[in-house]
Parts: sequence; structure tokens; C-alpha cells
Amino acid sequence: MKKMIIIQKNTGVQLISHGSRLPAPSETINALTDMYRKETDFRVEVGYMEIHKTHIPHALNQLVEGTEINTVIPVPVFLAHGMHTTRDIPKILKLDNKNDKEENEDIDNSHNHSNHHEKEEDHHHSEKNESHDTMVHHHHDFEKIDFDGKIIYTEPFGADHLVLEIIKNRVNSAIDNK
Repeated sequence: MKKMIIIQKNTGVQLISHGSRLPAPSETINALTDMYRKETDFRVEVGYMEIHKTHIPHALNQLVEGTEINTVIPVPVFLAHGMHTTRDIPKILKLDNKNDKEENEDIDNSHNHSNHHEKEEDHHHSEKNESHDTMVHHHHDFEKIDFDGKIIYTEPFGADHLVLEIIKNRVNSAIDNK
């Protein structure tokens, strides 16, 4: 039991979400984060890949600041692997991704802000939308992670039986409500 207390004191968990201009995704990840905090003694923060604050580096810095945390477990709250979970998030976390280049040689890895917007007025920092103060995008490239401990990056959810249970519950709920 003492070992578990030490592990929890020295380990932090960072839930990682993509980020969205819509409020529901951040409300959902914040609710999941709050639910997890109530179920664990680990210190927990949420970090967003893009668009929303708090970005991944800032959230990781908040997680470890003023603590004895020497291990951080980032959990990508994504269903499956994709470019963000295999390339972007490891890059943001400064993880050694030596196999990335070999595994993705045939994939166009170019990803920049213009990939998401046809015209400048679609840019989420334009005058019609929110400002840089409340919404951010790829600003993690400019943020330093002030942590030199161990990072244990987990897999996304994947084809897990718990995800299957959610699907079954949604189908049963839809049938019950028809």
C-alpha cells in the first residue's frame, strides 16, 4: 500500500484532447477529467493539442509545478491512432520518435494551419471569431516543457471492450427511446 501512495505522489496524469471551436468537446473532456480526479489520487490535468487553452506543454508544466512528480502519463483521449497520436503529440512532448520517419515515409506529413482553412476568414483568430487570448492553434511549438522526468505515453482507447460497452449502451438506449 505504501508503494502505491509513493507512486501516486510522484506520478501525474495528463489527459490530451484535440481541441475544437465548439464548446461541447472541451466540456466533455473537462467532465471526464473531473470524473477521473474523483476516482484517483493522481494529480490530473487536461491539455489540448490545438485551438483551446490549456495547450499540452502548459498543462504538463502546471501538472508538475511545485510537486514531487517525476513521472507523467499522457493519455490521448482519442479513439484510434492517427497522425496526431503517432507524430504530433509525441513531438509536442519532445518524445524520441525515431521510428516515425521510417513508419510514415509514404505519408505526406506536412500539416499546417492552412490545411484547415480554405480562406482567411475561416481562420478561427479572425475578427468574427475569438481572439488569441481565448483560442489558440499550434502555439505549443513556442512553449517549453519544464520537466525532465519520465514520460510514459499511452495508447489511444482502441478497440477495447469498454468502448464496445459504450456502443452497446448507446444502441440499447436508442432502441428503448424509439
